Parts: sequence; C-alpha cells; structure tokens
Amino acid sequence: MIKKIFITTLLFVATTLSCFAQLENPCDGADGDAVCPLDTWVIVLAVAAFAITVVHLYRKQKSLQA
Repeated sequence: MIKKIFITTLLFVATTLSCFAQLENPCDGADGDAVCPLDTWVIVLAVAAFAITVVHLYRKQKSLQA
C-alpha cells in the first residue's frame, strides 16, 4: 500500500516538472536558434516515461494472469 502511494505521488510530481522547465521568455532569439530543444526534449522524455510505464504494467498484468 505504501509503495502504491509513493509511486502515485512520484507520478504527480514528475508530471509537474515540465512546468518548471519553461523559461520566462522561451526562445527570445538570444541563442540564434529558431527552435527550443528544451521544450522538445521534455515532451520526448514524458512520452518515453509513459511508454515504459505502459510496457511495465502490461508485463506485470500478463505475469499475474499466468
């Protein structure tokens, strides 16, 4: 039970980290690039974490049914 609460809390904290990654004025042109790699990589990281979680839960459910 404690482990489930910890994982749920960690999930909520991890989803809010992308809010802290935003700058006050992102891509203001000072770096010379037209794209913001930070924003792109935060989204990629979130999608990768979601995919790993889905695979892990699928394997866990499959092992419980066997």
